[in-house]
Amino acid sequence: MDLMSEFSRQKAGELIENLKRDGFDALLLFPGPNIGYYTGFNIGLSERLAAALIPMEGDPIFLVNQLEEELRGQKPWFTDKAIWMEDEDPIRLLAETMKDKGLSSAKIGIPEEAPWGWVNKLQAELPNTRLADASEQIGYIRMVKTPQELEWIRMACHIADKALETGFSKLHTGMTEAELSEVLTSEMRKLGGGQTFPGVLFGERAALPHGQPGDRCLKPGEAILVDMGCTIHGYWSDVTRTVFYGEPNQRQREIYNIVLKANRAAFDAVKPGATCESVDKAARDVIEDAGYGAYFIHRLGHGIGLQIHEHPYIVRNNERRLEPGMVFSDEPGIYIVGEIGVRIEDTVTCTQTGCESLTKFKRDLLSYPVKD
Repeated sequence: MDLMSEFSRQKAGELIENLKRDGFDALLLFPGPNIGYYTGFNIGLSERLAAALIPMEGDPIFLVNQLEEELRGQKPWFTDKAIWMEDEDPIRLLAETMKDKGLSSAKIGIPEEAPWGWVNKLQAELPNTRLADASEQIGYIRMVKTPQELEWIRMACHIADKALETGFSKLHTGMTEAELSEVLTSEMRKLGGGQTFPGVLFGERAALPHGQPGDRCLKPGEAILVDMGCTIHGYWSDVTRTVFYGEPNQRQREIYNIVLKANRAAFDAVKPGATCESVDKAARDVIEDAGYGAYFIHRLGHGIGLQIHEHPYIVRNNERRLEPGMVFSDEPGIYIVGEIGVRIEDTVTCTQTGCESLTKFKRDLLSYPVKD
């Protein structure tokens, strides 16, 4: 068994203990990050059903189409398979497999990303089976990162930081958002990043939190908001910096400094035992006290790992307490539609004594010289 398979087996063991405690009889995973994390078999969602059935007692088994009989050459920690052919009903085969394992009247844990169509059909095949949401248990194991997971995220953050330096050094009048996006993507890949995402917005478009890079041209005096990240071994980085092309005016400076103060307040609030909502509040209070509360329109942060957005969510009404090894974003922002958007985002981790930022790019207000 290779190291990744052993990692998956250990994590599955931890999850099984938690599920047993909560009265589950089996775990049913579908394509997506969780099946890869807990079995070592990485497969994305398609129209062809694939699943992993892991009983609390007894042998686990994959259900896959004949095309996937070799499990894509991967080496998960178990390899028993139920194979369905193209002209067969895979849900019926899955139901029969569950019956064979004594699970026809069991409590089966499923993740939040489980496809509704498949789940609904399976429930019809097994009316006495309880298909129950196990997202809380599934998500908890993934929230607390191992030293190796932290190292991969740290590496991904370093690549993003370096790419930002390169991208900002190439700013010039008339450059489009799409052109800067391409520079950042190319640089992250050159430095060893796997998957990438680059969000680039200029001027008033920076007030669109999920805007996409377009043909908007850069002009002197504008804010530049870049939200980007990449993966190492499937683990994401996520960083946002807002910089200025030419000298910012007084209002731009004021808004930037408020957001920076909020970012630092949240950082200082992170420690073991602190609630997610208390960290959100630390940043939100800064922005509200400055009179811009109506323009901070999203939660402070989200977990980061195999998914760019995962648990824990740093948001009001989330009373989950932070633990060392949890990784998440610290990203306050102010968005004034039609005028300006400023966000400062770091990937951070809760440590034994407080907080560590895994993204290191400068947070001080930066202005870049105008170049024709």
